[in-house]
Amino acid sequence: MKYRRNFSAVIAAFSLAALVGCGGSNSSSITPDPSLPDPDEDRFSQIQLDASSNTDYVYLNLERGEVIDLSAAQAAMSQEWHIAFRRFAVQLNGGASGSGEVAGALVGLQEDFYSEDGEPNASVFTNATPDSELAVLLADYENPDSWIKDKVVTLLTGPSAVDGGWYIYNPAGGTMSANSGNGWLLRSGEGNSYARMRATELTFNTRAGEGVESFTFEFDVQSPGSNAFNDTATFTGSLPAGGGELCFDFNANSLAACTGSSWDLKIAFWGRDFYLRSNGGVSGAGNGAVFGSFPWSELSLWSNATHDPNGVLVTARYQSDTTSGVFDQHSWYSYNLLGMHRLWPNYRTYMVDADQGDESSSRYLLQIIGYYDATGAGGFPVIRWRTLENGEI
Repeated sequence: MKYRRNFSAVIAAFSLAALVGCGGSNSSSITPDPSLPDPDEDRFSQIQLDASSNTDYVYLNLERGEVIDLSAAQAAMSQEWHIAFRRFAVQLNGGASGSGEVAGALVGLQEDFYSEDGEPNASVFTNATPDSELAVLLADYENPDSWIKDKVVTLLTGPSAVDGGWYIYNPAGGTMSANSGNGWLLRSGEGNSYARMRATELTFNTRAGEGVESFTFEFDVQSPGSNAFNDTATFTGSLPAGGGELCFDFNANSLAACTGSSWDLKIAFWGRDFYLRSNGGVSGAGNGAVFGSFPWSELSLWSNATHDPNGVLVTARYQSDTTSGVFDQHSWYSYNLLGMHRLWPNYRTYMVDADQGDESSSRYLLQIIGYYDATGAGGFPVIRWRTLENGEI
């Protein structure tokens, strides 16, 4: 299927002042950048966002060209937004990032911006301008073969379906067993304690239809206020064939409700999904995060979870669970070209489907064409897009 440009329906939304997301975004007005072209109201819409917060997303409705004022909790339940920005990070309202059915695909590849080995071509990046790359947005594209929805990204995993990091899958027998050779450091949901952990037992015959028969995770706990591992905890259980989840509080050494900030590690089995989560970022309301993985032969030598064996503070290296989608798999920028610590857009064009469950839903072609305001401050992405209709181009 192809799509026809809906020129008459596109209302220019070029606004470079006082566009503020909720929940702590920078509330200062955006300084207009005179180098940006004016939008052509017959061809595309354009907006610059104040997405300079390090913690909060700004939510944009592409149909109306409006910022939707939402907290993170509200956004998780809302279908009013299509795309969200937090500095250079981008989310779509679907999959792990929201309750909507928004999905994306890369259609304008911009292959000349990269060499054959995938390295950025600095001269192409630094000479490209919004005007020179406008044709990529206005080009005609076929319906994508596949769409990408946002998914959870956590450090509590491995490189493949066979090596899940904390488990090993045997394709021949369809069984999973614990991989006790890997370990992680885990920050609690309350954010004031840590643990060293690994899986030590797992019995799961994926083809038997009986669920997860048993699992065991062992923890060395660094309690609040302590500077060393001073306690232990053990998380054991099973998950039924119909699916389920269990959460664990390593400070209390007990199961916990999978709500709020009291839980630290979640194990879940739903259909074909079998995973671990920490209580932070997109996976929970707490301040939990993960550092690792490490070979257990190395991690077992650590005396605490806040400093490595050489005494170097590592708390800044913990990462909360986040999401990844088409804008992560096919990045919209390159960084540090020519030794300059700044970001350059590649003017790739993405197709965004507002509702994968509705064949008549709106679709958009979208580019991100800038990141800085006129003062040089980062976190002010410029987005331009055009609306497509079903039919001939």
